[in-house]
Amino acid sequence: MTKSVVEVVTFKLAQNVSADAFIESAKAVNQFLDTTDGFVRRHLSVADDGVWTDHIEWQSLEQAQSASQSLMQFEAAKPFLAAIDGESVSMGHNVLKMSHT
Repeated sequence: MTKSVVEVVTFKLAQNVSADAFIESAKAVNQFLDTTDGFVRRHLSVADDGVWTDHIEWQSLEQAQSASQSLMQFEAAKPFLAAIDGESVSMGHNVLKMSHT
């Protein structure tokens, strides 16, 4: 049985990147997600301390991992990726046990 997973990525923005500019670059990544097999939904949030969390739900771990690799080749994602402080990134995958909308 395939289990849905939630990709959880936490990070800080690179220096001199505004939240508004970052959100616009994040919207461009939605074009990639919308055409990628296994994508379910995405939420992007930020804490008071400036740590962002990108929550992306996938139908399977394999699809999540494949998408991570493909994203690096997606031209429209380059501003999004450049806006993130690479040293602050933490990424993991959690098996989804419950969801409510």
